[in-house]
Amino acid sequence: MHTNGVALPDGHIADIEQGYKYLGVLQSYDTNDAEVREKAGIEYKKRVRQVLRSHLNGRNKIAAINTYAIPVIRYSAGIITWPTEEVKQLDIKTRKLMTLHGGFHPKSSTCRLYVCRKEGGRGLQSVHGSIRDKEAKLKSYCQERLCLWHWKEVQVVESEYWRTKKLHGEYHRQI
Repeated sequence: MHTNGVALPDGHIADIEQGYKYLGVLQSYDTNDAEVREKAGIEYKKRVRQVLRSHLNGRNKIAAINTYAIPVIRYSAGIITWPTEEVKQLDIKTRKLMTLHGGFHPKSSTCRLYVCRKEGGRGLQSVHGSIRDKEAKLKSYCQERLCLWHWKEVQVVESEYWRTKKLHGEYHRQI
């Protein structure tokens, strides 16, 4: 969709051809999910490689991936759609990179990799779990806000009803 721009008293704003970044998500007339997913995936893998090349011990590498790489993907979850297959491929790529850098044995248990350390696992957050968790939290937040909005709406209706009462509404009628 193209327009002739927006005319302002002090000038003219032209159409945005390439789009722009807002809070790390590419924007234009619509959000290009595929492009955002691709760039987030590239940045995620770059950060995982950086962590795995570092001289940290195994525990700290896992912690660094959880705090430095996973948020790149988690940030866009709920804003753009992440197909399950793409997300699983990112988890597989993470395990492959860990294997290449000696941080994960090929015959090691993948389940144990994602179990928290307190329960005997390695504590890595899965990309799939992070995205689904963020989506669930956003859904819960929106539903909670909708309930609060509905509750406030009910309060307004009740207060309007209260004002129509002969004795109790007298105060509002006098004001």
